[in-house]
Amino acid sequence: MIGWIGMRQIRGLCVGVAFGITGAAAFAQADFSADIVSLSADRNTFHSKVFSSQERLRFQGEDRSGRINSILIANPATRTSIVLIPQQHEYVESKVPQIAGQGVTFFRPADVEDACDDWKRITHTEKGKCRKVGHEQVNGRDTVRYEVAPGQGSAAPMWIDVKLHFPVKWQNAVGAGELRNIQEAAQPAELFEVPAGYSKRTPGGPKAQPPKP
Repeated sequence: MIGWIGMRQIRGLCVGVAFGITGAAAFAQADFSADIVSLSADRNTFHSKVFSSQERLRFQGEDRSGRINSILIANPATRTSIVLIPQQHEYVESKVPQIAGQGVTFFRPADVEDACDDWKRITHTEKGKCRKVGHEQVNGRDTVRYEVAPGQGSAAPMWIDVKLHFPVKWQNAVGAGELRNIQEAAQPAELFEVPAGYSKRTPGGPKAQPPKP
């Protein structure tokens, strides 16, 4: 099953994300948290983090003072995502796939040694370019490097962590980035839930009541 999450409209997050998964039981990836670091000087304005569990992802943006200002929780299996708005104590649910425009695609390939087919399905670029280069070390971690290009442009490198089944570094015409401070550990369940007291916001409509526990 493939799920897409777009983060282009989440204020404060400095990377865009499209996420896919090829079956939660197809592999055993490690739960982890990490900092998302832009390697492009003109984009390194906000601090972003990712938290990954077996079934869900959380992308979290913070301002320079460390205050959380934007959160996206994604459930690839159900093709849904939830945007939390901490300032208003509201949340928005979405089932509409979006492809963000920052040039990075986060996905979990079933086989890190043969990830091209998964990447093409997730990016909807069956005619795109994808080539496995081989194993390389990235910040002390074992990764598999791929060269990918969704269109007719030049191929760009992407490094997928062997243990996490997740891209940990990328470079392309839009920008470059990597995951740092990777911590492998079980993530608290509450990170992937709507906090108590949040009201559901319907775009263009009135507020709903807070979700029942």
